[in-house]
Amino acid sequence: MLARHVHTDLYDAYPGIPSPAGDRVVFADFAAGARSLTVYDVATGVGRVLTTTPAERFRVTWSPDGSRVVYVDRRPASHGVWTLDPTTGQESRIVDPGDARVDHPRLLSDGTVTALRHAGADAAWVEYGPGLDDATVLVDRAEGWAAPVRSPDGRSVAHLQVAGGYRADLAVTEIATGETRTLAADFRFGWDSRVEWSPAGDALYLAAAGPDDSFLVGWRVPLDGGPAERLTQDGCDVLAVTPLADGRVALSVYHTRTAVGLVPASGGDPVDVTTAGGTSAFLPSWRPDGRALGFTTFSWRRLRMPIDFDLGVLDLDAEGAPAGTVRTLLSEEHEDYGAAWSPDGRWLAFHGHLEQSDDIWLVPVDGSDGPTRLTRFGPGADTGEPDWSPDGRTLAFSSHGPPSEGNPGSVYTVAVDPATGRAAADPVRVPLDGFQGYAMGARFSPDGERLAFYGRSPEDGRVTVYTVTAAGGAPTAVLSFVNGEPYSAPEWSADGASLFYSRNDGFGPFQVWRVDILTGATEQVTTGGLGALQPSVSPDGRTLAVTMREAAIEVMATATGSTGANSD
Repeated sequence: MLARHVHTDLYDAYPGIPSPAGDRVVFADFAAGARSLTVYDVATGVGRVLTTTPAERFRVTWSPDGSRVVYVDRRPASHGVWTLDPTTGQESRIVDPGDARVDHPRLLSDGTVTALRHAGADAAWVEYGPGLDDATVLVDRAEGWAAPVRSPDGRSVAHLQVAGGYRADLAVTEIATGETRTLAADFRFGWDSRVEWSPAGDALYLAAAGPDDSFLVGWRVPLDGGPAERLTQDGCDVLAVTPLADGRVALSVYHTRTAVGLVPASGGDPVDVTTAGGTSAFLPSWRPDGRALGFTTFSWRRLRMPIDFDLGVLDLDAEGAPAGTVRTLLSEEHEDYGAAWSPDGRWLAFHGHLEQSDDIWLVPVDGSDGPTRLTRFGPGADTGEPDWSPDGRTLAFSSHGPPSEGNPGSVYTVAVDPATGRAAADPVRVPLDGFQGYAMGARFSPDGERLAFYGRSPEDGRVTVYTVTAAGGAPTAVLSFVNGEPYSAPEWSADGASLFYSRNDGFGPFQVWRVDILTGATEQVTTGGLGALQPSVSPDGRTLAVTMREAAIEVMATATGSTGANSD
């Protein structure tokens, strides 16, 4: 084992990448609104978060001598190729591509940077000399390329030729002639695809899924035309394969599981109530009578993220113990999540991508009819899960709204006819006077008079818990902290005097905390090694349903040609 990192993203998972010597490992994470970088020292096992400013740091790799971390910042104002000194944390932009967009950078030993450059509809594989922002074209027709990397002898470039979606072929192109040959076909990839050469230049390494795989696995593909060799890691997704200078091969393996747990609202260690049937569950909500839980179910395999979320339900007995097994309430080939029971128990509101949407939908709990669409924001709105007003006539949620509005995230409400389950009017954007930032989630107070939501600052990424009157106005800040779980919302206590929220301060697992709205006093509510987030208060106010989550990326070094069974 080179390093084990508790992963703070709920949905995204980016690999840990070891330095060429295998003495350090870098991880990218979502913390304080930034794609932050954490570097672990393998000898001590100690990790340090080295970046503190918001940035969209992607395609993370190392310089050949291991002295710098290399990556792309995708933010328009700072776009380009950057490096990080893993000792001091100093960041420097080494390529500014101007109006062009660059991706998949590699820093060579002489200071040259190679990258994919996109200028309008044209794509080329280019190089930037040390200290230069003007590129030299190496391959001028690189449409459909991904993850290009130059061979050790400098004569060719290995790359993925994307065929559509997350499917691609592995190919090698001779730089001088442009001649391309395909080494392996029909691989499926995760979100951070990469290819690596063996030090001798006789093979390529990558993490991908073959046609019959349900997980991403590691591969070694020889250059002599021989068959691809599987580097087995059963039962988990392999996110990256990195050959080390000493001949070992490192596998970045993603371990994750989620469950819904119950814990007294006064605090303690949550008790898992959903994994007995082998179901992964998250984002719980309560049926109004407290005798059932609704939640989202999923396998957490990277190949299925996030296209196949289903809505499940678990009945509870009078003591709050599971009564039976998890039942699927709604199964669609889409991203469906955020099951919220209506106060009368007749309807389930959820976020869905049915009909190519990104909207709020409603479905009758008894299955008598299909889902009904309540909003018409359309694709790309990034609409969150809904919450019912106590009278069952309004839903609150956060969303980018229609892309033409250009807002980074706002709170909305939509009126609902509780008899028909249809929208009674168009969605209304709740005015948040003086608020600047990204509004995330929305929850009605027990009396329906106020809304609670998260706000993320665009300047430093800090999360603030706010309340505002349901009709809108100037939000009141309750407290701020470094890293808040951005996929749900603050949850009101039954008496409306406090709010439950999730945070991890940028490192380690999330836990649920409580803040007194009047005084601002805080206390940690949940304990335990798995971590807890997304709290939902039972109708009687005595119990919290939470998402219990274990998520870690382990980087393991194996001997060359090993199947991964004997890792260091």
